[in-house]
Amino acid sequence: MKLQLHKAFGRETSVSEHIRPAEAKDQREMSEHLRMLAHAVMQTDDAVMITTVFGIIQFVNPAFERYTGYCAQEAVGRTPALVKSGEHPSVFFAELWKTVRNGKVFRAVFTNRHKSGKIYYEEKTITPIRDAGEEITHFVSTGRDVSSRVLAEARLDYLAHYDVLTQLPNRRLFMTRLDLAISRCQRDSTKFALLFIDLDRFKRINDALGNAAGDKMLAKVASRLCEIAHVPGSVARLGGDEFTIIFESSKSLKTGSQLAEALIAAFADPFEIEDRELFTGISIGIAAYPDDGEDIESLIRHADIAMHQAKSQGRSTYVNFSPVMEGGTPEDLSIEASLRSALKNAEFEVYYQPIVRPGDQRIVAVEALLRWHSPQHGEVPPSRFITMLEETGLIAPVGRWVLETACAEIKALEQPGLEPVILAVNISGRQFRDGKLINDVRHILQTTGLAAAQLELEITESILIEDASAAGKTLVELAALGVRLAIDDFGTGYSSLSYLRRFPINTLKIDRSFVTEMESSPDAVAIVKTIISLADNLGLEIVAEGVETAGQLALLSAFGCAKLQGYLFSRPLPLAGFSRLLNPPGAGYVTEMAGSGEEALKLVVR
Repeated sequence: MKLQLHKAFGRETSVSEHIRPAEAKDQREMSEHLRMLAHAVMQTDDAVMITTVFGIIQFVNPAFERYTGYCAQEAVGRTPALVKSGEHPSVFFAELWKTVRNGKVFRAVFTNRHKSGKIYYEEKTITPIRDAGEEITHFVSTGRDVSSRVLAEARLDYLAHYDVLTQLPNRRLFMTRLDLAISRCQRDSTKFALLFIDLDRFKRINDALGNAAGDKMLAKVASRLCEIAHVPGSVARLGGDEFTIIFESSKSLKTGSQLAEALIAAFADPFEIEDRELFTGISIGIAAYPDDGEDIESLIRHADIAMHQAKSQGRSTYVNFSPVMEGGTPEDLSIEASLRSALKNAEFEVYYQPIVRPGDQRIVAVEALLRWHSPQHGEVPPSRFITMLEETGLIAPVGRWVLETACAEIKALEQPGLEPVILAVNISGRQFRDGKLINDVRHILQTTGLAAAQLELEITESILIEDASAAGKTLVELAALGVRLAIDDFGTGYSSLSYLRRFPINTLKIDRSFVTEMESSPDAVAIVKTIISLADNLGLEIVAEGVETAGQLALLSAFGCAKLQGYLFSRPLPLAGFSRLLNPPGAGYVTEMAGSGEEALKLVVR
């Protein structure tokens, strides 16, 4: 090894030659250091490669052999192109050589090809080596295989942009493509149509045959939409049974109305699902750019309004947007008017859904959820009024009320000798950007007496990417208060994992859509396993939302998911109901009924 390393740097003479007596001690120390260096290079898990300034390989270590599949005898005398994959453009290597020949360090993730032909990813650093005269004589590269990380990030990137069930672009990618379509039409002075599509009476298929049959139907619907639309990537699934098509005129179809007619005709044919012929129609709303809207928000809103108009006209039809349709339904306006006084009239209530440990079903945390009991409109679902709170700006005062109420109520439930549960509270984007959030949290903790470490604030990934710098500052200040921070609906937003390393995050909550699909989709299983593994590697806690079946529980337990939440254990409950979960009379077990009518799994109080 000593001779190999010396040859690698162009020195053929042994270190023991030509030593003057006065230098013997220093030379012995130098030899010992060289032996130690050689030993370290041979045993490090990083691949080490030394080349001449012309890129000829002179030395590789055993880790290089493991990573590449090439032994030292096969590599020495050749160039690093030995593992070239062809995936990098020529400009990549031009920048590499420009950097190292200027005496600077080059760092990048390389896409390489193993001797077997398999692609792998290497995080590599290439450093110029200078002689006593400061001339560059060699380059030394060190690298490690990061294939598992790169593939996980690529999977999450796919997950962030595509719907797992239908393989169509999801809402996020749809929004990006809609923005690009607007920019392109602005530049070229052209037009396009946005079709908003909703299946007719799809719920009856789910209710009659179950979610598995419904999922198969949605996948076949997606295929039929793509077949008729022709243009790849133009069809997207927004969620549930809602789809969109960005339609720019083609030779066979020149208008959005013609495409809508073709789609409705195609849906007259049945779908073959589990040896059954099933039928579903579609209602379509059409908004044209720029006539019906010159921005993303107005186009989507107007297409949605037109779609609901098609529903009201008997379904299985299409409607082009008209300005007379705008303004919302009378019921929407009435609900919004009532919502503005709901906080003052004490119509809101905080419900609580337990989060449990899978092994023994002990309650370890609880999520606070807002409910509205309107004297005029009855029980208004959150999906109906939360968006209105955001749009009207009422979310900030209501959000503060939820936070203060939940902290006070959970504090009041604490019992001597029992470890307090962690309280999870959602923070909206508007709240998060509100300059009052830090002071609000500090004040609420002080007035309610709830321990800071007992409070976990949940935010979505989108909040982090709108203004990463400002978001990072706010997160750091919240972490300094001692509160915990969680990413809600993880896996449906930002495609990079960088923010998990940059920001003080404690918990990831797996989006319920992946949990729901685990028993029918291998892709969903792979995604859930990947997220759990990533969280474990990063030292983060993990919570799976939307657990509703024993099968999902079994899978998540096998994957090592530490915390679970869903109807299988309990629906969201008012304070009194949740209190009975924590303090059942005479026993440590819960016998609340799950949503399916079956007895819920017993939750044990710690």
